[in-house]
Amino acid sequence: MGTAEWFDSAVPILLSIAFPPDGFTQPAAIHRKEARTAMTTSTLPLPRDFGDRFSPILVKELRQGLRTRFFTIALLLFHSFIILLLATVTLGTPVEVVNGVFWGIAGLMLLVVLPLRAFNALNAEAADGTLDMLTLTSISSFRILHGKWVALFSQSVLMAGSLLPYMVARYFFGGVEILREAVALLVLVLGSGIMTAALLAFSSQASVILRLLLLAGVGFGAVPLGVFTAFLVSSSQADMVLREFFALAGWEQWSIILGVLALSVYTIWYFLALGSSRIAPPSENHSTRKRVIAFGAHAALMIIGLLLCYLSSDAENAAWALVPLLGLTLIACMDVMTEEMPRFPTTVAALARRGRFGSLAGRLLHPGWASGVLFSAVLCVMTMMVFVGIAHQENSWRGDTGPCLFFLCFFLATFTPVLVRINRTNIFANWWAVQLCMVAAGILLSMFCEVMRARDFAMLGVLTPVTTLFGTESIGYQSRGRVLIPGSIFSVVWLIAALIRARMHFADYTRLEHAALTLADNSSHRANDVAQ
Repeated sequence: MGTAEWFDSAVPILLSIAFPPDGFTQPAAIHRKEARTAMTTSTLPLPRDFGDRFSPILVKELRQGLRTRFFTIALLLFHSFIILLLATVTLGTPVEVVNGVFWGIAGLMLLVVLPLRAFNALNAEAADGTLDMLTLTSISSFRILHGKWVALFSQSVLMAGSLLPYMVARYFFGGVEILREAVALLVLVLGSGIMTAALLAFSSQASVILRLLLLAGVGFGAVPLGVFTAFLVSSSQADMVLREFFALAGWEQWSIILGVLALSVYTIWYFLALGSSRIAPPSENHSTRKRVIAFGAHAALMIIGLLLCYLSSDAENAAWALVPLLGLTLIACMDVMTEEMPRFPTTVAALARRGRFGSLAGRLLHPGWASGVLFSAVLCVMTMMVFVGIAHQENSWRGDTGPCLFFLCFFLATFTPVLVRINRTNIFANWWAVQLCMVAAGILLSMFCEVMRARDFAMLGVLTPVTTLFGTESIGYQSRGRVLIPGSIFSVVWLIAALIRARMHFADYTRLEHAALTLADNSSHRANDVAQ
């Protein structure tokens, strides 16, 4: 057989070996083609990271928040510092120092760094133009803030949860009470949620200076949380406090726990409602429901405070209700007296349809600063009733040195911006500007009295509620009544003048109520015509 004949007979054999008919050794290109065909013919369910029940705002904020460099870098730096800190124990660092630095870093992250992410949240949305697009959808303004808050707070919870392994590791080093530290961590988490809600609500303001001022106020309110956390983790008296707590009856323990949780939830909700009312369209009413719930919460705290005052063995136990009532009253007064007056009948239609009773209730519950003045006066009276009860039980009803007149001036200071207008374009900024001016005047008065040793000039402080408080502290203790009593009288005059000015604007509510009723009648007539 020649070479050519051998080649012709061998080629088919080699081809049959290289490419058998069953396809086990087919070329890679054919395998890839068949694989693509199989993938297209077989339908696989796509993974879903979020269900439809989640708010679109929550999903958006979670995806953006967890992917930002800020959160990633903060998380890595936080754990790097904690690991290095725990490693110093092997070098002989005292456990007390390690515990103090550990909780200092944890408090800094949960009370400062993570809540600061809400500082520019709403203002950035407004600057980018996305806030107007969100309001055009079916998503309400409250759901927008709620979704943003849940996304930000979930990152704080994630950070707090990552602390648990280090807490267990420190427990084996010794010098750690796991119960006290668990309570301290819970306090930091609740404080982080409240601060995040507050900064998120105030981020609706366009002025950076105003937001920095509000940030300072929120930070000042977080100081007690940090002090209480430091007390729990470092003070030996914390064990005594916990023993006294567990010595209480079961219902008393649960009352304290549920009360703290309820106050935290209500405070967070109120801040979110405050922020939603600032970004909502002017034709919507976000104030009536907020005021009704606020009135119920304040009434409950007032009743609890009076019961503790008159039924407990020590009237000072009423401070459990008085302290949160004091803070919540100031927040509510600031909020309702900085609302813009309504311009659309739809904002008052719900109460206008209820007749005479609805019209009277609207003078308390309609949106706008005019009804807010009367509503704030009611809240201040409720808080002062607890003060009066404590003073009556403690037999300390003295107008010159007692706390009642002092706190009366403190509350009535919230009404002064109603009559003094420094910023006529932003009523919210005007409220804070007037308060700052009064504080600055009070500080200057105190400095003048101290430097010139002319304490009689403290009488000049009686003109405003805030300067009255500074003047009272500038004069001798025995002569406080000379400033406090006249200052209280002038403060009441400020309140009466604010009520008169608010009463003059009640005509706006009457006009809108008539317009709302007219629109309702026209709508019913058109519906009847269509039906006929």
